[in-house]
Formats: sequence, structure tokens, C-alpha cells
Amino acid sequence: MRVLRSFLKKKDGATAVEFALIGLPFFALFLSCFEMGLLFIRMTMLDHAVNTTSKTVYIGAVTQGLADNTVSREDFEEDICDIVGIVVPDCVSNLTIELIEISSLIDLPETNAVCVDTSNDFKPVVTFNPGSANSIVFMRACLTTDVYTPGLGFGLALSKTANNQYEMVSSMAFMNEPF
Repeated sequence: MRVLRSFLKKKDGATAVEFALIGLPFFALFLSCFEMGLLFIRMTMLDHAVNTTSKTVYIGAVTQGLADNTVSREDFEEDICDIVGIVVPDCVSNLTIELIEISSLIDLPETNAVCVDTSNDFKPVVTFNPGSANSIVFMRACLTTDVYTPGLGFGLALSKTANNQYEMVSSMAFMNEPF
């Protein structure tokens, strides 16, 4: 009985117990916040890249480049990855870009974006039609990226692929210039 009382009176290790109880949830929250910030940065960079590269479409540079074989779809993807590649490793192999000519803004595509499935060795086939002068074009880019903490906080709320990856989609519609 005396041994039990002396054991209960000791204060040694109280900090270690507190750290064990509070430390794990704190680190889980920290990692989740870090992941959320990283995904927001990636999404913002993708939006910026789509906005910047769409200008080459609506001034006619991509249409002319495809006609005389000086520009390819891969060149266009590399232009986006030059901007996004800072925060997304292996951007070119995880990116799909759709350019669809539409008749009006009401006729936006009703299908979801087609993204890269990293379990396959090929990229999906998507429409790449930069349109003609004065046409309305819908541009959509899908970038597949890793989720570092899929079982914690923010990672639990994301819709993920079978490979625990997150698909970021950025889109915009614009009218081509009269080139």
C-alpha cells in the first residue's frame, strides 16, 4: 500500500504524459494545415498558368503554330508547367489540357474533366481545338498531384483517385480575337 501511495504522489514524467496526449493531435493539425496551404498554392498557380497561357490561344498564336507545325500540344503543356512546375513535381506527365470550341457560353461541356490516371502508362485523349477567329473556346486543365497526408484532417475531406492523388481542375472560357 505504501508503494502505491508513493507512486501516485510522484510528479516525475507529468510533462511526458501531457506531450503524449497533446502532441499527436497538434502535429496532425499542423500537417493538415501545411497540406491545405500547399494545395491552395498549387491550385492558384494552376489558375494563373491557365489564365496566362490562354492568351496565346485567343490571339491566334496556337492556331497558327498548329497550322505550320511550330507549336504542339506538348509545347502548350510545357508552357503551363513552366509556371506550375515550381510547386508540382513531374507536371508534364500529370497534366491534361482540353481546348473545346463551343457555340455559346450556354454550351459548356457537361462532362467532368479527363485527368491522368497514374496507374496507366498513357495520357488520356482529349479535344485540343484552339478554334478559329472570333470563336468561343472553353479551356480546361486537369493536374493530378499527390496528397501527402490522406488520412489526416484536410486529406480526409478531399475526393481522391484510387492512387490517393488529388485532381485539380482549372477552366476558363474566352472568345478568340479576329486574327
